[in-house]
Amino acid sequence: MELRKQIIKAAAELFKTEGLQFTMQEVATALHISKKTIYTVYTSKEDLLLDMVDDLFADIHHVKSELAASSDTIEERIKAVIVALPEQYAAMDFRMLDSLDEKYPAAARRVREHLETNWEPTIALIEEGIAAGRIRPVPIPVLKQMIIASIESFLMGDNNDGGYADTLGIMIDIIMNGIRRRENEV
Repeated sequence: MELRKQIIKAAAELFKTEGLQFTMQEVATALHISKKTIYTVYTSKEDLLLDMVDDLFADIHHVKSELAASSDTIEERIKAVIVALPEQYAAMDFRMLDSLDEKYPAAARRVREHLETNWEPTIALIEEGIAAGRIRPVPIPVLKQMIIASIESFLMGDNNDGGYADTLGIMIDIIMNGIRRRENEV
């Protein structure tokens, strides 16, 4: 494995326990290399975070493409694609990103950029569901903005008492089913 990928993997493992508080020295120690070696690849912790964000979203987009192509119902595929999270990230507490904006603004901007791009496969699924009469016609730009705002809020630690994956599950259930009481609920 090339050094860059090793550094990202070690930093991601440290993020699971330390959040943004992990240090470059801790990454170096985990890899049994010097901190100076890390700085030959990354000029700063924020540069490392930028690559971590890019790798996370590359993994998410890969998972989304697999889910979109599955044989599940259109509703299940839409739900799965919107809340897609690669298995290796499922245990992460993304609430630890709460200080990203103030400490690492470039990384925070990169997260937002990723949240706002690459929506074409998801939009295609929604349009397919609408065309099939399985999804109520809704203004897709409004739905997209609702989802982006919710995910960003959950990522940055706002009002997220549960785990990130659980919270996304609740969000997508509300989006897909609305807030109307279901017949089988008391």
